[in-house]
Amino acid sequence: MTTQEQTTPAIAARPQARRGRSPQRLVVAAVAVVVALVLPLLVPGWLGLLVIAGIFFLIVLGLNLLMGYAGQVSLGQTLFMAIGGYGAGLLTLRWHWPTLVAMIVMAVVSAAVAAGLGTVFLRLRGYYLALATLGLAVITESLASGLTGFTGGPSGLVGVPSLRLGTFDVFSDQANYYLLLVVCGLGAWFVGNLQRSQTGRALSAIAADPAAATMLGINAARYKTSAFVVSAVYASLGGSLYAFYLRFISPEVVGVTVALSIVIMLALGGARTIVGPLLGALVIQGLPEVGQSFASWSPFVAGVVLILVITYLPRGIWGAIKKAVQR
Repeated sequence: MTTQEQTTPAIAARPQARRGRSPQRLVVAAVAVVVALVLPLLVPGWLGLLVIAGIFFLIVLGLNLLMGYAGQVSLGQTLFMAIGGYGAGLLTLRWHWPTLVAMIVMAVVSAAVAAGLGTVFLRLRGYYLALATLGLAVITESLASGLTGFTGGPSGLVGVPSLRLGTFDVFSDQANYYLLLVVCGLGAWFVGNLQRSQTGRALSAIAADPAAATMLGINAARYKTSAFVVSAVYASLGGSLYAFYLRFISPEVVGVTVALSIVIMLALGGARTIVGPLLGALVIQGLPEVGQSFASWSPFVAGVVLILVITYLPRGIWGAIKKAVQR
């Protein structure tokens, strides 16, 4: 890749940033916010599904930064979900820490673990990195099942308190929904701004050609590790919110199947966008809701849908929708 080719995305990103602030997009964003605010009144029976989908949207949003923008495949996000979920659960259940403090402390711990692992793992490329991070997912599930004294073993950690903000308990589905609306909104705002920043352009250059990016003076190792750390914080927060919402966390929640599902959500919805992870989370989490008899077949259906999307819609569902609208 030549220097001219490298600088093209950076130059092209400037008008994109201007488009991002266009009145049309602001109107669409305002309508989306209004719809999100009234959704609990329109579909009260779906609140539980929307809360779980919101938690996974947050996790996939973080992975989008690492995998979509930086081009680094990670199948081990469940490690950080486990740190956030089990860590916050243990701190609040056994040592009676304030829930919000426990969640923030576990996010910091996840960031430190990701920084340490990133310096080793992110030297790998392609499927070597994917397999190494898959190993993290396998180890996570094994530890969650084996450390019975801490995690409750296969039965899981039960009795985790609900998230408490000041004097308010975030207990009901509706309260958790609006909390996630704020958290996910902030998460999406951060990723969207990062995408349009110099850091976002550096990550895109690294994803396109790491060697050329390094020649241009971009510290690829530092940027990739930073993206890994941010994605770990998102996953940790998601794990904590999951444990606080269901008041329970088990090895099944942080299993290898879930680790793969998170990647599938991103590929299905469409990477390098904000809407794509949301669509992916809604589709994968919504499949079991089709019917009780259908629930056991939902992984099969998800796999078939993924194959079809990757084959015929490489930019995911959201990419296909945008392409159809632009025609």
